[in-house]
Amino acid sequence: MSDQDDEPTTLNAAIAAQIHAARLRGAYSIETLSALAQVDPEAIVRLENGASIADVGARDRVMDVLGLRPGGHRFSTRMTDITPQADE
Repeated sequence: MSDQDDEPTTLNAAIAAQIHAARLRGAYSIETLSALAQVDPEAIVRLENGASIADVGARDRVMDVLGLRPGGHRFSTRMTDITPQADE
């Protein structure tokens, strides 16, 4: 088996770990994240398990909501905060 054959599995595992960690960090349920990213909840589960999904745009929308880039860099200003804010 070549390194080229291993790369997609390694990449999917890395993205899966990033998505799962960012979802937990943001305190998003699978249902909330799927609604915000406009994807099926099963797509979130598949992404977090490292499985491929047919709609690459769905993965990009999930990562955008979580403030992630495919290269692993976080956007600090892109994460959607859905917690109510008290007026001061």
